[in-house]
Amino acid sequence: MRSAFSERMRTAARFSTALAFAVFLPALPVRAEKIRNHFDSDAVMRPPGFFDLLVLGAPGPAKWLILTDPNPPSAPNCLVQVQTPRPDDSIAAAMRRNYAFQDGSASTFLKKGAGRSGLILRMKDEKNFLLLLVDPAGDVVLTAYADGKPQELGRGRVTPERPWEQYGVTAAGPAISVFFNEQRLFEARDPHPVAGRVGLATAGPGEASFDEFVIEYEPERRP
Repeated sequence: MRSAFSERMRTAARFSTALAFAVFLPALPVRAEKIRNHFDSDAVMRPPGFFDLLVLGAPGPAKWLILTDPNPPSAPNCLVQVQTPRPDDSIAAAMRRNYAFQDGSASTFLKKGAGRSGLILRMKDEKNFLLLLVDPAGDVVLTAYADGKPQELGRGRVTPERPWEQYGVTAAGPAISVFFNEQRLFEARDPHPVAGRVGLATAGPGEASFDEFVIEYEPERRP
């Protein structure tokens, strides 16, 4: 019959072996989290669910509604900022709740129209964020706001050929890449990369329409 002491020694040895194996076991990769907002489950003529609606920069009116569209990327609904008379330097933002990142990507389809529209990310607060805007002429401009002061980081030019076109931003530390229909348009450097919220934005007058807003990032690894 085994003694109690011998049994305890064997149990301790098995535990030590398992612990050593766990220490040298390679860490499993963290799966990227992907959040898709297609707005087709939202009620028409109501504000979007899961978004906080803000006005940044100069004060100004803004009104976000879910509307139907004849041919959106994801039928039948899209998100529209419908308040057309707005100050030039007033930014209406629809920020996705519960998600923030420093490194990751965001993309959306924009409908060609009269307003400037695009994406906002790394929003630490209402005066510190990155803003990508596309104007009706096809100019694509990336701007960093620090303490409310804008600094242009990069720009490109596109020729939209369809009613809806896709624009995206990928951030990795200070490196920023801007995409048009999944093709790299230009690269820029963010002088102060921080973690922050992500959303949709329009600046100045004119209606702006959005569909298929997608966020993708790797959640921080927890010990």
